[in-house]
Amino acid sequence: MLSIINNSLSTGVVPRAFKHAVVQPVLKKPGLDTSVMSNFRPISKLPFLSKLLERAVFNQIMSHLDDHGLMDPFQSGFRSLHSTESAHLRVFNDILLTLDSGSNVLLVLLDLSAAFDTVDHAILLTRLNQLVGIQGTALDWFRSYFCDRTFNVMMGSAASPSAALTCGVPQGSILGPLLFNLYILPLGDIFKKHHIDYHFYADDCQLYASVKPNDSLLPLVECCNDVKSWLSENFLLLNDAKTEAIIFSPGTSQSPQLTLPFITSGLKNRVTNLGVVMDAKLKMDIHVNQVVKTSYYHLRRLSKVKPILKRRHLHSVVHAFITSRLDYSNSVLYGISSSTLARLQLVQNAAARFLTGTRQREHITSHRF
Repeated sequence: MLSIINNSLSTGVVPRAFKHAVVQPVLKKPGLDTSVMSNFRPISKLPFLSKLLERAVFNQIMSHLDDHGLMDPFQSGFRSLHSTESAHLRVFNDILLTLDSGSNVLLVLLDLSAAFDTVDHAILLTRLNQLVGIQGTALDWFRSYFCDRTFNVMMGSAASPSAALTCGVPQGSILGPLLFNLYILPLGDIFKKHHIDYHFYADDCQLYASVKPNDSLLPLVECCNDVKSWLSENFLLLNDAKTEAIIFSPGTSQSPQLTLPFITSGLKNRVTNLGVVMDAKLKMDIHVNQVVKTSYYHLRRLSKVKPILKRRHLHSVVHAFITSRLDYSNSVLYGISSSTLARLQLVQNAAARFLTGTRQREHITSHRF
């Protein structure tokens, strides 16, 4: 394996057998209509050795990017020490600081359509060369990586014939997400040019700006027009139907009525931002309600399989379905009301009782797990 990887890196050639992917459609969210193909995410299953090779390349290119500060500082997707929580914290903090100063904040969530699947290989190679500084054999390796890629789709026992993959980066690969982050590097320059705050998580982009009663929205409108033009030139598409906007107001003041030409659905009272529901007053009640409702639903479902699971397996499923939801981006819940926080505590207590078999009226804090 070491010889195969070293030979590939030294010659700049990726073996053809490493470039075939079996694509398995995975439903994006539970409950979506399975008859609508856009509700599925095409996950590429690649050979094990190809992933080892990609990991070796990933480690080297990340070291190069970190050493030279080439990554967008406001990109939290698929980076070490970054996550959806770090993206949430930065955006929430900026919004709260602006609200404390007495200004409204307009948040726009841009949604790209099938972004990973439409990446142009020639443009991406140019990015790698001009923006990242990859040259010579290393650039040849990436050129070989994109050349002659094939895939077939498998659903159950049925499989399609193989077809050429002429664009896009494989979802499910090691390098795919990083390459996409590098592909959209110039987008950050557009936001900076218009003095619009932004934060990325892969292809999810959050734009936000301070809005005072007499302020013009022209800079934000011009910024979004430039973004649309750039996306079109780079074979990416902004999904207007799923692009959402919400305005936050300080204290008890009324939110101003704004008209945004690039938002077809108008301003929302609440939006889901990277899995966290944000309401116009940032009370987080709606988000907590959703977490509590979903957690109790899964506890009821798990109670049916509890008799057949061993203790260690029960710990795993409770963590997967319950505590992971309680932990997800819980930093943004800092400062919520004690009554709202108590509801989350009740869920945690219920999960602990479920694991230990403690009766409902017994105190759970004295039990060890």
